[in-house]
Amino acid sequence: MKRLIIICILTASHVTSAPSTVSFYSVSISLHQDTLHRTIEIRGIQGSDRLLSRITRGFNPETQSISLERALFGFPEGDSGPIPGWAVDTLTGNAGWQLSLVTAFPALRAGMTIDYRIVISDWSGNWERGVWTVLSPSVKGIRPDTSRFTVSGDMLMYLSWHGTGYDIKESDERLEFTATDSSSVLVISPFRTFREMEEFIMQETAVILDSPYPLDLREAALQATSAGAYQYAQAERARSLLCNSINPSSIVRGGNVCSVHSLQEILDLRRGTPLEIALVFAAMCRELGMEADIIPAGSIDYAIPVPEGWNRFLVRLTSEDGDSWFMEPSAYLTSASYIYRPDTLYVIENGNIKAIPPNTPEENRVLEDWRVNPYEGTFNLELECSGWYDMMLRRRFAGLSREEMILSLSEWSWLSGRTVISDSLTLSDPFDLGTDMKLTVHGKLWMPVEISSFAEYLPHFDWMKPECIPAYVTRIWKLSGIDSVYSPAYPFMEILEDTVILTDTSEINSSLPVVFELLE
Repeated sequence: MKRLIIICILTASHVTSAPSTVSFYSVSISLHQDTLHRTIEIRGIQGSDRLLSRITRGFNPETQSISLERALFGFPEGDSGPIPGWAVDTLTGNAGWQLSLVTAFPALRAGMTIDYRIVISDWSGNWERGVWTVLSPSVKGIRPDTSRFTVSGDMLMYLSWHGTGYDIKESDERLEFTATDSSSVLVISPFRTFREMEEFIMQETAVILDSPYPLDLREAALQATSAGAYQYAQAERARSLLCNSINPSSIVRGGNVCSVHSLQEILDLRRGTPLEIALVFAAMCRELGMEADIIPAGSIDYAIPVPEGWNRFLVRLTSEDGDSWFMEPSAYLTSASYIYRPDTLYVIENGNIKAIPPNTPEENRVLEDWRVNPYEGTFNLELECSGWYDMMLRRRFAGLSREEMILSLSEWSWLSGRTVISDSLTLSDPFDLGTDMKLTVHGKLWMPVEISSFAEYLPHFDWMKPECIPAYVTRIWKLSGIDSVYSPAYPFMEILEDTVILTDTSEINSSLPVVFELLE
């Protein structure tokens, strides 16, 4: 009797992961008198990345209100229902917003749909010339099947726009932009020239600068004259005084971009936005006999004038001798002569947009000069830095006691991969912005060496410098009492009578040990 054996092979079904998708994204903007209404709609399908589980929208309660009009979720082929009331909350904002409306879609699984709609009303005063905005055709990093932006309401005829890859419909009452696969950022603005936009941003500041100054400010200007007769030195002194007495406050998004407090209010509050600190600094320098003009600056050129992104403010100073230079008064604990520019910085001068090139390596320098005695296991370090490194050193140690500075240095060294024990530490004044930072340290590296040859890791500090910042980094180790030394990591070597000098300019924090041979 033969048996028939049937073998069944069952393949397990599996759920493939798929990203979230957005089928429709819409921003509708309407301006009526002094209030701008912005309606945002999102329809999409949740993916394995769960990007649509939570949607957050920031707002400024002093100048804006926000209303959630629709938040539905369900399956594509079934019914959709609203989210429960507890899934909507107003929380402390982020990215510059005071508050955020947070909408969560509970139990939203891959393959389920969402339908979301909010309305934001804004009476901040930013719209007296008309609508301006910068819109991206993507939402939460997702390129929607359809992105549509519409503008309607008052002063529509004054608007201009810039953006590639849009299908545009125009009428007397409405502008409609539908994105395509090649669409870029869309910029809409009522400003025809950069001079118009500059005047709009600076309108309150210009009035205050041309008005009588309070006595408090004149007294502060007199303190700056202690720097001497040279007006550049007086400007550096004024920068230090402001840094020590006025705390920078972050810009709150959704507010009036041109609004500032009076000079007396800023001095009394001891706080200021970048524009307010530039206002105080420019007024002080005018009291010192210099020409001082506030210059809006930003990191993005949107091709047409739009106030979005012009959130830095330089002051152009001209001395009585005709010398001219820039300073950035709100750059906290930063050398008075340094303007941080990892990329091109755009400024508006005399109604024209101009580009200031990025910082050069010569502006960002650090020198670590180590003198190591292997016999005693001691070291002396002289550290000099400028530019970005100067800024980092000031911010690491400013305001710390001597004991706290020694602990901070030990922690920094340990995080850099090498432990040092500091016996003494001398630091230049972090709050004097007119001088470059210098640090001198004496301490112990290891126990005294008793054998003729040994291997050790050389000390250094890891500055965690972003790759986008050009710089010159030089580390020098002068090893006394050394007969010979070997390390594949440090090819630049100079052998003197009783000292070996190693030099590293690679910016790479090497973890390879160095082999020493002591003198007999």
